[in-house]
Amino acid sequence: MATEQLTPETTEQLTPEMQKQQEEEQPEVLAQAEPQGQEHAQQEAQQAGQPAGAGAALGGTLQQQIAQALQPVLRDIQQQMAQSVRQQMEQELEPVRQELHQQIDQALEPVQQELHQQVDQALEPVRQELQKQIQQALEPMRQELQKQVDQVLQQEVESAIGALFR
Repeated sequence: MATEQLTPETTEQLTPEMQKQQEEEQPEVLAQAEPQGQEHAQQEAQQAGQPAGAGAALGGTLQQQIAQALQPVLRDIQQQMAQSVRQQMEQELEPVRQELHQQIDQALEPVQQELHQQVDQALEPVRQELQKQIQQALEPMRQELQKQVDQVLQQEVESAIGALFR
């Protein structure tokens, strides 16, 4: 077996130990095995009625199938990387975002105070008018209540005076 050429069929039949021994015994045969293996594959392809480039076409087809099989994996990796980058960016941007919110709040505070003053000033005439209308609406009730209180007090005074002179 030491003088045999390595072909795909013979290497498949060898155990890993035998392959290692073969490699150690015949390094020059191994160096020649690759070109001879390619020639052998081309010869087999020609014998099977396939053109000599069919092996290359099969290799291309295999590469295409591998590429198609890897696409979902690559897409998942790309999505995971994008998600990771987004998360890192969010983490890095959060302190900046908080600082900006604080600066905006500080910058808007005088504006808010000014607006509150303007609203209060604008509403003052409305408040005064409402108070006036409420007082006008309540005046007849106040007068009626005063009248009733006066009557009750007068009756009580008359009753008390009457009780004193009896």
